[in-house]
Amino acid sequence: MIGSTHEPLTLLQLVVSSPDNLARLDDIRQQHLAQVRGSRTRVSENSPVIIWLGYGVHGNEPSAANAALVLAHYLTASNNPEVQQWLQQAVILIQPSLNPDGHDRFALWANMHRGKTPVADPQHREHIEPWPNGRPNHYWFDLNRDWLLLQHPESQARIAQFHKWQPDPVGDFHEMGTNSSYFFQPGIPSRNYPLTPERNFELTRILAGFHAQAFDQRGQLYYTEESFDDFYVGKGYTYPDITGSVGILFEQASSRGHVQESINGLLTC
Repeated sequence: MIGSTHEPLTLLQLVVSSPDNLARLDDIRQQHLAQVRGSRTRVSENSPVIIWLGYGVHGNEPSAANAALVLAHYLTASNNPEVQQWLQQAVILIQPSLNPDGHDRFALWANMHRGKTPVADPQHREHIEPWPNGRPNHYWFDLNRDWLLLQHPESQARIAQFHKWQPDPVGDFHEMGTNSSYFFQPGIPSRNYPLTPERNFELTRILAGFHAQAFDQRGQLYYTEESFDDFYVGKGYTYPDITGSVGILFEQASSRGHVQESINGLLTC
């Protein structure tokens, strides 16, 4: 537990790594911070990378929170040697729901308006939330715009953990329109914050190549360098870029409920 929401609901952070790393977790964190801050303290080249994965800052984007639980189970239950190597080489911080209040509001709406058999028609009431919907928090504030303002307890708890760990890559997981496919950064090249180090954009492009290869192997649609920008530095994938991390936005198509028709076929939650 890292904090509470307004309602209050619990904010959780899962720390996943190998047993050896977990046994010396604070030492790893302190060494990592020393390296980030340019200390002359000798740091092992084999020090684990710190990975931050934040899910569901918009409460009506439920696949993020669902994916976080699947990922946590996979990392902790798998006997795959490759997964074991990941855990040896990384400390993975998973925040499964950055906006529990909004997520609960959306879940209530979707479950309240579904039928015994889910309806895929986009005009069905389940898929059309009125304002205030599940996107914002209890006070209807978009927490993905609060990384700089820090007006809400969810943001304050999140940013305290961010600077406690100062992660290397940061994954920020969202949903977008039902008829879309899947997006990962880089965003629109002409809409970058001018003070973001060029090295961040280079690393983002390298990571994008890895993601593209993975999608190509699965034959899954995706796009990049469109629709999303890196200009406002108060969001979950831009704030890291000016504080020593590399933020990556992920957006996937949303069913906005249990199942919905799309141009690519039926889309489920």
